[in-house]
Amino acid sequence: MNKPNALKDIENRASLARITCGWKKPELPLDWVRRYWRDVHSPAITRRAGIFDYRHSQYDNVDPNFFVPLNGIDFECPSHQQLMWNSDVRYLDDAGLTAFDASPDPAVKPHLLADIDLIVDQSTTYRSLGANAHTFVDATGVATPQGPPPAPTYGIFFRQRSDEAAFRRCVRALAESWSGTDGVKRVRMSLFEVPDMAAERKAGYPIKTHPAELQYQALVELVLSDERVGKGLLASGEGIDCATHIATLHAYPVIAVYTSVYGGRPTLVGLRGYAAQQAIDALGADNQRQAGLLEWMYGPVAAGGPVEVDE
Repeated sequence: MNKPNALKDIENRASLARITCGWKKPELPLDWVRRYWRDVHSPAITRRAGIFDYRHSQYDNVDPNFFVPLNGIDFECPSHQQLMWNSDVRYLDDAGLTAFDASPDPAVKPHLLADIDLIVDQSTTYRSLGANAHTFVDATGVATPQGPPPAPTYGIFFRQRSDEAAFRRCVRALAESWSGTDGVKRVRMSLFEVPDMAAERKAGYPIKTHPAELQYQALVELVLSDERVGKGLLASGEGIDCATHIATLHAYPVIAVYTSVYGGRPTLVGLRGYAAQQAIDALGADNQRQAGLLEWMYGPVAAGGPVEVDE
């Protein structure tokens, strides 16, 4: 790919997102939870039907000093309320989500969803629909990021103060402004619907949703050339009355991101796990990337081999 907007345009083909954010049970070691999600849970999710894009991000503690302070907005977050991950699954359309919900079959799905009871203390799944799930710019040149990000990467979570329509206009204006700011390499905005517990319960998910006061109403993913760029981002939205519409801004540094499905096809990480890709890369084992071998190992989901593309 060599078109400047290729990565943005591919992502924007998806019209529906399910974004699950949460934290682990307190008695579980965080390092093992992260490995389990990366190398056990995510490869299983990769095999479900209907997925167009699947990324799992792991967060460090909120950085309350990421932005220059602005009166009226809360940038702090108590440690026991901080998110540890974000699993972002995107679908081309409702048919994709229907196919996803129907897989695997009812005899198998409970084993897959048992991971939630195994790992999760609290988590909330948010939907983002149509133009409310939009990538404004992606100049990173990396379609399928894997592992620790090479450039400063953040998940910026918002809680609203004003009514929904005014809040959404504010977040959209900020995201659009940030996308034209020097040093900003990627901006993906997700405006969240109010969580639909009935739909999640119908799909078989254990309900461990955060109380309403801890839920968020929007997420903007940022990749920067330098972390210092973040300091001026609120100022770059000159003319946008942030404090009128935004109650909370939590900046979560991303310590790792794993892309398991891209453009409707699994990546090598999605098929084999990140640890396997690291070993394959280290030894130049291109034989272990071959479509025929992977389809023999994993079946039709691996047909055509893994997708690994850079812009």
